[in-house]
Amino acid sequence: MVRIHSQGSSRIERHDASASVSPLEHAAIATRDVGWQQRQERWRAQQAAGIELLAVGDFAWSDRVLAHSFLVGQTSPAGRPSPRTRALWFATEQFYQVPQFSDDQAFAIGWEQLFDEVAEARALGLAVKPVLLGPLSYLWLGRCLDRDLEPLELLERLLPVYGEIFARLATQGVEWLQIDEPILTLELPLAWRTAFERAYNLLQREPLKKLLAVSHGELTDNLGLAAGLPVDGLHVDWPRTAQAQQALLDRLPAYKTLSLGLVEVEQGPQESRLPYIRQASERLQERLWLAPARTPSAAADAEFALWVRAAREAAMVKPAPAPSGAEKSWSAIEAALAKLGAAQSGLAVP
Repeated sequence: MVRIHSQGSSRIERHDASASVSPLEHAAIATRDVGWQQRQERWRAQQAAGIELLAVGDFAWSDRVLAHSFLVGQTSPAGRPSPRTRALWFATEQFYQVPQFSDDQAFAIGWEQLFDEVAEARALGLAVKPVLLGPLSYLWLGRCLDRDLEPLELLERLLPVYGEIFARLATQGVEWLQIDEPILTLELPLAWRTAFERAYNLLQREPLKKLLAVSHGELTDNLGLAAGLPVDGLHVDWPRTAQAQQALLDRLPAYKTLSLGLVEVEQGPQESRLPYIRQASERLQERLWLAPARTPSAAADAEFALWVRAAREAAMVKPAPAPSGAEKSWSAIEAALAKLGAAQSGLAVP
């Protein structure tokens, strides 16, 4: 059966009401009633909408990158970073605090907020999927204070902290973890592409099922890289072209889950995306996941309901029985074609 999960919500959508409060002031009150109430309301709303795996950890008090810096010990909630180190988050109007790395940079779990949120949700009896910024994207977004140091050189120091985070989440009863790597939508240097393979070959040894999430753009040149990484699932924003849609299904390994996320409602008939949803559901069955838009709206909710209905109906359709003789393997068919071609060329056929 097709599974419904939350890919996480928009930071702007969630925090407009308190935009005048700095992220650090948010962090200071994150465990108070206001944070708990907002998270509980959000989780209950998602549960009522039929979402089976709820996002946890996307409640970042307006700056997700800064919250991640707290988590991995790059900086402390006790300090206030300079406002000159802010930058745009990919192709959005959202800003984040740029991590500034030093040559003696060390990493360690430095903030309990993620684990507290998981405990809160689990206490409510909710099935959760923590959302974590991936190690490569985090380093890509940072800057080094030492000109002779490149952020990628810190990967070996950072990965053990991810292993510790995974292990702690596993002890809390978490099964699936979402790792966001939005830089896979970019044209990456060879060193970074190679680093992805090394990092995720190491991370696969750690506990938890891992859903690699690629958002804020299309997987183009990096489709093969993302599909081939040793994780349990791949989440992408809706592929916009028929070529990209077919390539995604063709490159996905047979063991891997595919998650499709609704980004925005297309102009025109809502049914325009349904043929691909049906095709993916027929092929993948329970390995297809769907995620509603990060920013809810009446139009987005209506379209997502169509997605779910189409996917579940398609998953229930049994394949037609193969005609007599169709059980031949492709190798036998290819051998027959080779003999036919040789005969037409006047060659002897053994």
